Amino acid sequence: MSHTGQLRPTPNAARAAVVSVVGAAAAAAVGHHARHTAPYSPVLEQVDICLPQGVDAPARLRIGFVADTHIGSVIRASDVERALSLLLTAAPDVLLFGGDYISESPRHIPYAAAVLGSAASTARLGSFAVLGNHDYANGADRLTGQLEKRGIRVLRNEPARIADDSGELWIAGIDDVMLGSPDVQRAFAGVPENTRALALWHEPDWAESVVPYGAFLQLSGHSHGGQIQLPVMGSIAAPAGGRRFVSGLNHAMGMPVYTSRGVGVFRPPVRFRCAPEVTLITLV
Repeated sequence: MSHTGQLRPTPNAARAAVVSVVGAAAAAAVGHHARHTAPYSPVLEQVDICLPQGVDAPARLRIGFVADTHIGSVIRASDVERALSLLLTAAPDVLLFGGDYISESPRHIPYAAAVLGSAASTARLGSFAVLGNHDYANGADRLTGQLEKRGIRVLRNEPARIADDSGELWIAGIDDVMLGSPDVQRAFAGVPENTRALALWHEPDWAESVVPYGAFLQLSGHSHGGQIQLPVMGSIAAPAGGRRFVSGLNHAMGMPVYTSRGVGVFRPPVRFRCAPEVTLITLV
């Protein structure tokens, strides 16, 4: 007479089931963090840049750099304000804005102008901005007007000068590559002869083109640091124009290029091992 009954899982099958459940739970936790926590956990990065000979900038000039706020349905003005508070605590002398202030709709322009303008009012030597591709896609002229009403000068292929009793610094602002009309020669045309300038340009990957005009540093955004940084593989989602100099300090023909990971996000609205940032750059 034969006996039949329920089959019991083997020890190996039981372990595999446990591993599967644990793996699924871990993946869910990582996904939740990447979507709901990481994009809203900004950090302050601090970078020293050694000035080359011939640049007589104000002594130990502290530059606040903010890029890619992307105010819209995912990133709110209050999220940007929280990030800016990290930077303003460090009391930068000048604020530079690297483009892509809004996402999705021109209706977000007043909110972006208000929060950025509030920060700009604290900078003793002024605030300057360039536009990004999302700004052009959502009303560049209207956004420019709103920013300038708040005291932020928007540079579209033109230079600006800041100075105090200890020195001066020229900033060359270059228009967006993807949807604007960049003109590097025009951006540097007003810089005095034999004077080196800081280049402010939304996209980082054309940095070599500013070197012949005497730029000693370029500040850019656009890439968001790739938003997703995997071990070994690195960035897997950097956009065109931000794939060569994805994040942090790099060099183009010997010139430092600093690419901010940005404050906001775009699709997909996640960050993994790639914290949003505001940046304090000290010229030493």
